[in-house]
Amino acid sequence: MRRALVGTLAGLTVVVLGTFAGVIALLFLSSGGGGSSGTGRSSEGTTPQCSSPVTGLGNVRDLDADQLANAKIIIEVGRSLQIPERGIVVAIATAMQESSLHNIPYGDRDSVGLFQQRPSSGWGTVAELTTPTISAKKFYAALLTVPGWESMPVTVAAQRVQRSAFPLAYAKWEGLATAVVSAAGVGSPRLDCTSSIGFSIPTGAAGDMLRIALGQQGKPYVWGATGPDSFDCSGLVVYSWRMAGYRLSVRTSEQMYAVSDRVPMGSEQPGDLLFGEFRSAGPGHVMIVVRPGLAVEAPQTGDVVKLISFSARGGWVVGRLHADTLTPLRAG
Repeated sequence: MRRALVGTLAGLTVVVLGTFAGVIALLFLSSGGGGSSGTGRSSEGTTPQCSSPVTGLGNVRDLDADQLANAKIIIEVGRSLQIPERGIVVAIATAMQESSLHNIPYGDRDSVGLFQQRPSSGWGTVAELTTPTISAKKFYAALLTVPGWESMPVTVAAQRVQRSAFPLAYAKWEGLATAVVSAAGVGSPRLDCTSSIGFSIPTGAAGDMLRIALGQQGKPYVWGATGPDSFDCSGLVVYSWRMAGYRLSVRTSEQMYAVSDRVPMGSEQPGDLLFGEFRSAGPGHVMIVVRPGLAVEAPQTGDVVKLISFSARGGWVVGRLHADTLTPLRAG
């Protein structure tokens, strides 16, 4: 009996040690240990520990070397396939939402890789889908089968490919994706930890307000809402100024237009307002200028706060709020 008891204890020890080793190995793989493609990294060897700062694009403060390397691959593949730049923006936004631009070997159910594609849904093998070049090619091939994708909002085009349970989630990454593609330059993409990604945000009250507004990207439009979880167009303006430390004396787009000085199109500055959709009572929509040609807005029901390009041909009018419409909020 003593020999049997000793044998049983020895067997239990082997099982426990084997289980512990298996858990350690799983944790190592899940954290991207090893540094090779297919285990969470996109390139051979160890990815350098550095990051590139991101300015004025919501809550993202930087992209690390691994994220930059994967973004570069997605852009390289897109350009080699002659995908329009908008399609590349869709791909980057999708990968940012699905994996934060990390080539991970795990996910929901059997989802893996940059785009969290599922072998069981016919995307390919695990080995293929955790190879960034191949997974990017498969994403682009699926995107090209979507009729009219070029004219769709980024979030709609991405959803037609991914069929996510959170269809509006991709919208909040459009600004970052656009900035990443822009930072890569033309031709062979140049993305590393020296890259400058994002916007130049001014100092002072207008810059503080704009940072708040950009930080709301991805939150839903709700008529009459002034944050913090949802907004209508003018509610985003009111909330952003309030969080920057100022009370705005007006609420609606029509009232904001009435207390703004007109600014010639082309002379707009970050923090100026952009008015459109004019009717008898005045403008029915207002956006916040990020830089000439780009604004952040809470657009309409069923959409989310996001960046949008604009031009003089869109019928927009630039306005700059009178200084006396803003009252500093006092602590306490």
